[in-house]
Amino acid sequence: MKLVKTQIMQLDEILGGGLPDKSVILMLGEPGSGNDTLAQQIMYHHALKEGKVAYFTTFRSPDALTEDFKTFGWTVSPLRKAGRWTFIDVHASKALQILQKEIPVRVGERCWTVIDSLSYLLLTKEYKQVLNTIQLLLDNTRKYGGIHFLLLTRGMHDSQTEITMQHLADGVIEITAHKVAGGIDRRIRIKKMRKVVYAPRLIPFSITKKGIVIETVVRIP
Repeated sequence: MKLVKTQIMQLDEILGGGLPDKSVILMLGEPGSGNDTLAQQIMYHHALKEGKVAYFTTFRSPDALTEDFKTFGWTVSPLRKAGRWTFIDVHASKALQILQKEIPVRVGERCWTVIDSLSYLLLTKEYKQVLNTIQLLLDNTRKYGGIHFLLLTRGMHDSQTEITMQHLADGVIEITAHKVAGGIDRRIRIKKMRKVVYAPRLIPFSITKKGIVIETVVRIP
């Protein structure tokens, strides 16, 4: 199985070399946990390495996301001009129709993709059509490859919906953040990853001015 690097060295080491190609990965976390930041960081560094990214936005505008990225020193404007980063705004009544049209095109062009967020679609669109859209992404990923992220906010959906989304995805990366004395304890948990063998771990990390930084000491439950 071909593995592709996330460019987060410690995470790649834990995964045995990187994420498995041809994977749709659910990024699961509560608001503010960093699940979106991790996906964005991986995509940004992929684009820097001459890869291509198609970022589907639902409730946040491309301009707002561009400003958010600057917090971590990520400048996407040159990447957009070079054709290596494309924002596709699907915040509209025809969001699923746009996604169903664009997914085969973008994945076929070997873009890595992000749907930000799957939670918005589940809350505002017909459930069966959302499932059809996810299946379309899975089918095109099997055909053309790449890494594709679905961002899901924990606590916004019933347990059956959340478990269904985890079942459909090739991989599930859960991000947790808990208040502790003196700050926030943040962990990455690889809940599921098809096509690779990995040790179950809680991976401590921090969010810094450069984005996600994984701590060198990894705790094993």
